[in-house]
Amino acid sequence: MILIFICIYVRCLKLFKRVNILVIILYLVSLSIFSIGFAEENTARDAIKTLIPLLEKVEIDVSNDDLEKANLSFNDYKNQFLKLKNDIRSDSIIGYSEIESKTAALTISLLNEDKNKSLTDISSLTKTIKDYSDDTLNDHPNKIEKMSLSSYITLLKNAKESISNKDMNQAIEQVQQLRKDWLGVEGDVVSQSQSIYNNSEKHLVLLEGYIQQNNFSKVSKILDQMITDLEPLQKDSYGIWDAALIPIREGVEALLVIGSLLAVTKKATVSNGRKWIWGGTISGLLVSMLIGLLVTYFLKAISFGENNFLINGWSGVIASIMLLYVSYWLHRNSNMKNWNSFIKGKTEKAISNGKLISFAVLSFLAILREGLETVIFLIGMVNRMPIEKFLMGIVVGIGILVIFGILMLKVGSFLPLKPFFFVSSIIVFYLCIKFMGTGIHSLQLSGLINSAVNESIPTVSFIGIYPSWYSTLPQLIISLMAVGVLTYQYVNKKKLSKTNGGTTHEVK
Repeated sequence: MILIFICIYVRCLKLFKRVNILVIILYLVSLSIFSIGFAEENTARDAIKTLIPLLEKVEIDVSNDDLEKANLSFNDYKNQFLKLKNDIRSDSIIGYSEIESKTAALTISLLNEDKNKSLTDISSLTKTIKDYSDDTLNDHPNKIEKMSLSSYITLLKNAKESISNKDMNQAIEQVQQLRKDWLGVEGDVVSQSQSIYNNSEKHLVLLEGYIQQNNFSKVSKILDQMITDLEPLQKDSYGIWDAALIPIREGVEALLVIGSLLAVTKKATVSNGRKWIWGGTISGLLVSMLIGLLVTYFLKAISFGENNFLINGWSGVIASIMLLYVSYWLHRNSNMKNWNSFIKGKTEKAISNGKLISFAVLSFLAILREGLETVIFLIGMVNRMPIEKFLMGIVVGIGILVIFGILMLKVGSFLPLKPFFFVSSIIVFYLCIKFMGTGIHSLQLSGLINSAVNESIPTVSFIGIYPSWYSTLPQLIISLMAVGVLTYQYVNKKKLSKTNGGTTHEVK
């Protein structure tokens, strides 16, 4: 089923590509008639490269504290820019506005004889010109940003340089931009290293926290660590296993939730239970792919970043609360007496009246949380590898997930009742703890929740523990609640055993 929807999604991508190809063909035909206009449009992005050596000369003069010479060099830059500005404006009004704005900022910095600000402005202007020339500047309102890892690493280095130059206001803006730009590169990172991906997301929250505390020395150390982590991952193309590992990594947790729910309904012999769960699963897939299409063709990826963190955050927190109840329900029915009573008279009522809807909602949230990230990651990868390898990678990844799911259901059906419910409740409780931690962590990345840092709390990504009380405290409360319930049931069990002369009766 999942494979069918993935194929539909990919077909949609290919359909859009065919439409784009047709538009390009018609465009090229028209350009063959208006060859002069074509030459001008192409030369704008090529000719602007002549500005870069002029800016480099300005940078050398400023670094040497020769501001008089720097202003003369900057005049050479402005004269050359004046010759090109009409062509640039015709090609891209947004690109022109970006370059014009940053040129004005550099003019003011030089007039104020502010060396550090001038160097920062030169670096920013040079990057914008390079991005425009390479067609990686987001100068079209509906165009998805082509953020590469190398560009992101450059942003990290620029932020560190701002701190070194004591330009703290600029550093704060750059750190905030790093969080927004993360969506453009996270697919590149997660496809190569899950641990570096987890560490990078943790570091982004730490950066926000330390910036709020004005602890720039620690901000600088974290930037160094992120640069060290990400630099080895730079590459231009991807293979089959890169595409396969994304659905595997993102799908396992969702599969654990859905598999546990399916196994419960199978044990309870509820005929329509599977339909509700599969309905929620398919709905989650459809919504994930719909959002993926919207991001690809109608929205900006980076402006969508904070909304993506919000969706992941809230879906994680809500799913965690629901999983807490499911874990308790599994534990409560893990003895034969309670289960037989449940099966005899209350199966259809207890599962049909509300629980099946909650099962559908839970499977929907599990798929939405993981599926949305999967789709976004794959969108970032599809244009960087041959379509055949991309499709093969998805097929391999989904195939491994399907095999894992079948094995999980088969093993679950052969397990005796008590071990089955015990194992299921442990798995569901683990996911409850992790979803709560990662959900709040995502809300911190979105900026909705404060990113306050507490270094005494260790980072354990496996169970969603991060160095912040905002995410750790709810996990502790859930854990204490679980311990309280187990202790209460154990004490009651002992009391009943003594009351009945040593014969233990299970607590309902």
